[in-house]
Amino acid sequence: MEEFHMPLKENFQELVQHGKADFPIQYYVNSLHIAGNSVPLHWHPNLEFFVVHCGMVHIQAGNADITLEVGQGIFLNTNCLHSYESVGKAPCYCPNVVFQPEFIAPVNSVINTHYVMPLTLNSQLPYVILDGKSGWTSEILECLDRVFSMLQEYGEIGRYGEVPELRFNNAPGTRECFEIRVLREISRAWEILFTHRGEMELAPAVKNEHVLQIRMQKMIGFIQEHYAEDVSLQDIANAASISRSEASRCFQSYLHTSPVSYLLKYRVERSMQLLRDGNMTVEAVALECGFSSSAYFCKLFRSHTGMTPKQYRSK
Repeated sequence: MEEFHMPLKENFQELVQHGKADFPIQYYVNSLHIAGNSVPLHWHPNLEFFVVHCGMVHIQAGNADITLEVGQGIFLNTNCLHSYESVGKAPCYCPNVVFQPEFIAPVNSVINTHYVMPLTLNSQLPYVILDGKSGWTSEILECLDRVFSMLQEYGEIGRYGEVPELRFNNAPGTRECFEIRVLREISRAWEILFTHRGEMELAPAVKNEHVLQIRMQKMIGFIQEHYAEDVSLQDIANAASISRSEASRCFQSYLHTSPVSYLLKYRVERSMQLLRDGNMTVEAVALECGFSSSAYFCKLFRSHTGMTPKQYRSK
């Protein structure tokens, strides 16, 4: 598989069209155990269903920290800031579909007005965990299994290239009318979501949440642009025109870490790419990624990956 790259705007909006205008839904498989293939923080105006086929996954959704196991999934609402990362070193494959709300019903339809928009416009419903512990979440997961099976067999390859072939519980059936069957299953999953909306745990309303998200986007963007330089907490806070304490509060709220810890983790992730793709020495990689000491770089790299830079490169 090709190395995973996600094109993003400065505000972390994903710059990818999912599906085609005449069939706006796309099937993917996230291979999160492959080094460098964690899915970075991003958002899109689309809806997304994501299921763990094998392994264990940590998800950042809005300011929530979620861990999903095999057979569990999540629904991500429009514009929800999210990321994925595997837990442990076991093989981890996660099928998912990304689609426009209009895939379910046209914008000016009664279906969209009465049944789609009440969920997509609910700012207190950034995501719904599908843990399979209730009958209705199990039914949604069953619908998704059929969708994945059909799109794996008959769907077109998406922007990120070919995906691993997985074994699903349900056979894809014939090619004829598979698009209708995909729409039927997605519509059924949505009907179940809407019917059980009263049982869903709502996120607390956050005052000026859009302001906090903009601040996070500015600070993370600054880190990703200047990680190779000598960056301080004050520099990160200045990127969003806020104090150091407010910068720390924003990071704790959204990512449950400090700005400096995020910076160091990002530097390690960038060093992994250099070690994988080039012939630079470990010392040169350390300097290229903003570490003043190769010894400190090696120590931090090992704490994040469980191996030294040289061991990582050899594998």
